[in-house]
Amino acid sequence: MTSEKVEFKRVGSPKVLAKISPDSFTVEITLNGNPNSTWQECFIQPTNYKPNEAHPSRANVFMNKITFCSLKSNIKTNVEWMDKYIQQANDCYNQKNVEQLAFQNKGFEQERKQQEELNRINESLKDL
Repeated sequence: MTSEKVEFKRVGSPKVLAKISPDSFTVEITLNGNPNSTWQECFIQPTNYKPNEAHPSRANVFMNKITFCSLKSNIKTNVEWMDKYIQQANDCYNQKNVEQLAFQNKGFEQERKQQEELNRINESLKDL
């Protein structure tokens, strides 16, 4: 994880890639970057979702593409929900990043205090 905040979003229009059944299609959306595995973990477990065929756990994220199945009549709605799931994943990832950095900083602070204590003790032993 890095200290940079991520803000992935869909770019361009969705594309229908394949027909699965008479009314079911594979849909692809493109992101403005390539999310890492931590972001993808956040994406597949959204905190708020609409139970439908385009749930993120059923989607495939590869590089900067997300593909999912959708009924023809639900493509627009499912793309809108995917936009929400992407934002939730951004929020989740950024929160995890903040927590990780706080944990690291706490460790660095403890190390600094221990070193200061050792320095004080060594200073007091200088004249022995």
